[in-house]
This record gives sequence, C-alpha cells and structure tokens, in this order.
Amino acid sequence: MTGNGTGTYTRQLYSHSRAAGGRLTFSSSLPFTDSIKQGIGMVSKRISRLDHIDFSGKELFTPVAYALKRPGKMIRPALVFLGARLVGDDVEEYVDLATSAEMLHTASLVHDDIIDGDTVRRGAPALRVKHGQEAALLTGDALTAKAVSLAARYGPEAVKTMADASLSMCAGELIDRESHNGRKSLNVREYLRLARLKTGVFMGACASIAAVCRDNKKSSQLYAFGLSLGVAFQLRDDIIERIDASEARENGGAATGSPNIIDVFARQFGTSEKDAAARATELNNYFADMAAHIMEGERARAGISSYVNFVRIRSS
Repeated sequence: MTGNGTGTYTRQLYSHSRAAGGRLTFSSSLPFTDSIKQGIGMVSKRISRLDHIDFSGKELFTPVAYALKRPGKMIRPALVFLGARLVGDDVEEYVDLATSAEMLHTASLVHDDIIDGDTVRRGAPALRVKHGQEAALLTGDALTAKAVSLAARYGPEAVKTMADASLSMCAGELIDRESHNGRKSLNVREYLRLARLKTGVFMGACASIAAVCRDNKKSSQLYAFGLSLGVAFQLRDDIIERIDASEARENGGAATGSPNIIDVFARQFGTSEKDAAARATELNNYFADMAAHIMEGERARAGISSYVNFVRIRSS
C-alpha cells in the first residue's frame, strides 16, 4: 500500500526539463505522523473486514473488493485524521468517517475511468476492463451508498458535508469533460474553479469534517486549508500528467488525458510550453503557500508541513 510509510522519496523528472525550465521534483509519498499512520492502518483494516453482506451479495461485492484492493496515497483519510487531532480528538473515533472519505474517492475514480475510457488504474486493469462497464457503474454507486451509510453514524452534518463535496466533484468532472471534448475552452480562472470543485472542496471537507461534527470553531480554518491544499494537489497532478504525456509522445506512444493547466497557460497567454510549465509550477506553489499560511501557528505544525510539502512541485 502506498502512502503509509515513514519515509519520503522524491521522483526526479529529467526527461522533460526543457519544457519545465529545469528539473521538477515532487514527493511521491506522504510521511504521516505516528497517530495518523495508525489511523490509516485502521482504515485499511476496516476496508479489509468488508464482505458480501455489506453489499447485498457476492455479485456486487466482487467488483467492489477489486476497486478497493489497491488503495492510493490515502491523503483524504489522512486529512480527516489531521482535522481530528487539531480539535483534540483521537483518530480512532473517526475511522469510519475516514473510510467513508476513501470510499467516495474510490467511487469517483471508478466513474472517472468509465467517462474517460481509461484502461489502467494504479498499475492494474481498470474496473471497467476487469468486470465490465455496467458492473463498474454500479460499483461506483454502491461505494457512494456505503460511504453515506458510514458517515451517517456521525450525524446529519457529516452526511451533508460529504454529500455537498460529492456534488462539487460531479460538477467539476463535468466541466473537465466539456473541456476535454472541446465544448468549453478554459482560461486560468475557469481552470481554478474546476480544480476547486473537482478536488479542493472534497479535501476541504475531509480536513474540516471532525470539527464540523464537534461544532468546533476551527472548522472554517480547516476547510480553507484543505481547499487550498486540494487546488495545489490538482495542479500537481496536472503538471505530472502533462510531463508523462510528453514522455509518451517522445517514445512514440499515444498521449491521453484532459487538457490541463499547462495547456491553459500556453493558450491564454500565447507562451511556450516551457514558460507555461513554469507558470503552472508557480501557481501550484502559491496555493501550497496559502495552505501553509492558513494554518500558521497551529499545533502539529510539523504534520501540517508534511501535507503542504507533499502537494508542492519544486523546480530547479
């Protein structure tokens, strides 16, 4: 499982240095604090304990189990636990809520693969390839339903927070699709709205949901932190995706993926790919810095810094 180790390693992107104006580096794993690492382990165990009874039979559970068996970096559950620690609660109290966040994220990926026609997810055949389009669609729906069921244990405000974040993700994905299909041409402002809806709002919800459940005054601050972090994270992924796509073209492959912030900068300002990549990196750093500034002076500062450093792209 990625994302739950104690060390951090950095991938170095050499082959595209002429486009980025220098070497770009980014953290490939998030170094959790001990308490959050413990919480992530509990989420993994919680998921492993699911069985066919949780999903009304083996027919649905089989593709659900396939979707859940390759977890990502677990940054969303980790944000739930970070928020819990910052309001003085133990991570153990929020395992089901963090699991709900991971399920919603997984559901969105399952549906993204259907929309995009992707064939690979996290190094394995996408669910739609392994089990078929219909099963993938229903699996995403089932994961969403189970996520709501888990969140309901924390009260109506938790359900509302997760539901509103899911609605934002859907709106952001539709904008992304319209851009990809040529029905909408994004400028930088519109791209940032997309990033906010698609990624930022959900990460803001995850960071703040423990405070929301406790009616704690830190909820707004934590939401703003997660929102900025999420926009930086979307920018990070777009920059990396663009580099990978360029590498695929250079090696004779077919590059896929939606237009991203580098394309947006190049088109809007008539700049070269090199300058657009540099501007995109600066924008990523701006939102990472904003996230850090929002939480300035908070306890667990070292833990917060690790989240900020994880979403930041560095250039040299």
